[in-house]
Amino acid sequence: MKIVCINYVLMLSLLITSCVSSSKRLQQGEYDKAIVKAAKVLQKKPTKTNEVKTLKKAYNLANNKDLEAIKLLKLSGQPDIYEKVVIHYRRLINRQEVIERLSDEVLVRIGFVPVDYSQEFITSKNKAAKFFYAHAIKLLEEGDKQSARQAWDELAKVKNYFPVYQDVDDKMNEAYSKGVNHVIFMIANESRTVLPEDFEDELLKISLKNINKQWLNFDTYVDKNINYDYSIYLNIKHIEVSPERVKEIQYEESKEIEDGFEYVLDKNGNVKKDEDGNDIKVPRYSIITCYVTETRLNKRAIVSGSLDFYDERSGQLVKTMPIASEFVFDYRLAIANGNLDALKKKTRRLIKHEPIPFPTDLQLIFDTNENLKSKVKRIINSNRAILLN
Repeated sequence: MKIVCINYVLMLSLLITSCVSSSKRLQQGEYDKAIVKAAKVLQKKPTKTNEVKTLKKAYNLANNKDLEAIKLLKLSGQPDIYEKVVIHYRRLINRQEVIERLSDEVLVRIGFVPVDYSQEFITSKNKAAKFFYAHAIKLLEEGDKQSARQAWDELAKVKNYFPVYQDVDDKMNEAYSKGVNHVIFMIANESRTVLPEDFEDELLKISLKNINKQWLNFDTYVDKNINYDYSIYLNIKHIEVSPERVKEIQYEESKEIEDGFEYVLDKNGNVKKDEDGNDIKVPRYSIITCYVTETRLNKRAIVSGSLDFYDERSGQLVKTMPIASEFVFDYRLAIANGNLDALKKKTRRLIKHEPIPFPTDLQLIFDTNENLKSKVKRIINSNRAILLN
């Protein structure tokens, strides 16, 4: 009910917003919204005088606002102003494109005179790109990771203005190389229990690449060409395998089934007849039973320890998180004696199960692997922030 109410409120809000008139938008200082609203009406009804007046006023006010902002920015003389200048020119160009879609009749009535902003727009983009590129180069020279990451952001702006600009791609690769933190994931067995063969290799197949984010690169095997910033150790401290447990339970299952019929007798013991003179019969029911001996096999393994985050640059432990994985072998089979039709579907499946041996301790320990990998990934993913320093 609450979700329905929220959806209703959202729909009502959108409806009210869409119903706000262009003149109201103009009064509220929302010039571009007023322009879009009026233009939409005038595309269908070009003779609506009020919409023409609103469009003309909103268009002039919006343009004057952007042109004044550009003028003030240029007067400031600051080298970093051209990003904002580009934004204002883009607004002027986009706004003019909205107006140009209208009929000649409307354009004449609002006194529309097209202005070519393309040269100023391109010049501003060039100056903005030049500033960001130069700033990025300066940041790269500082040599620290945070500056390199900021440099990458500046170069991304350059590439947004001009996909091909000097050696921007090479510089972005350089910035990434200098800004990325490399993390190595390793395993340490401190449990004094021998791990199954290939247990560690299987665990190191963990796919950490899909939690690689910008500025983080995870490895599961050491690359000698990389100086790692952080290491994450999965310290296995305790391994426990339960005894093999066998439990037998006995029970019976019953069902009522139709078992022929019997005649309906009157008070004198004679068979009753229906309207057509036929003997009246009713179904006869009986209970069938089946006796079940169910065997339950249970064995479990638990691998526990900690996930330790180290800053390799300082050698300090920065965080440790407990971790544990359990795998349970739980198998059931049954033997039935009696009328099998009395059995439930679940029990019928059990009597089809063949006897199987208990898994070995090593196999059960190995089977904790998948759950352990999942938990490792979840913990690393939720602690990415500490690896970015």
